[in-house]
Amino acid sequence: MHARTRASIFGALMPRRSRREIPLVATLLLAVLAGCTHNIGDPCGTNVDCSPAGDRFCDTSAIGGYCTIEGCDINTCPDNEPCVRFFTPFTDDADRCGPTHPCARADERCIDDPMSTSADFTGHCAPESTERRWCQHRCSNDGDCRTGFECRSTFNGGTMSAPVLPGAFSVPTLNNPTGDPASFCVQAS
Repeated sequence: MHARTRASIFGALMPRRSRREIPLVATLLLAVLAGCTHNIGDPCGTNVDCSPAGDRFCDTSAIGGYCTIEGCDINTCPDNEPCVRFFTPFTDDADRCGPTHPCARADERCIDDPMSTSADFTGHCAPESTERRWCQHRCSNDGDCRTGFECRSTFNGGTMSAPVLPGAFSVPTLNNPTGDPASFCVQAS
């Protein structure tokens, strides 16, 4: 009798027809939410703008926001978008580096500084621990990027048509320790 009382109370609160429609409404809601996912590089204001499932990140430091996925790896970005590694270099003069002056510590890499006027010291050292990985929108030229963004490439010594973005590197693979060069959209400088 006790179970019947609960059922009748539940039944009084929600008609039998409504209870049958709950799975249908839930399925439709999930389908709508799944269709709301933005592409990598799309504008956004919050993470939910990029994906209601919470699997994408809105980088609000870019003008208009930039949908991305943080912490990517080889072949983990959707739609064959490139995963790009970024490093944060030290900017004091003691940590300058260049072709004939490598970084002093083994866990650092030399990041080119486009503002450098020295032939010997062309960059600054960046610790490997500052590496951050982000899915970026692939491009061949500036026309592939949205307004206010430009096509740049990773620093791999490759022959990409887009100018190199200092501090941006491809993710290495077992077959290619420097990674395959990639071009991607970034906020115009």
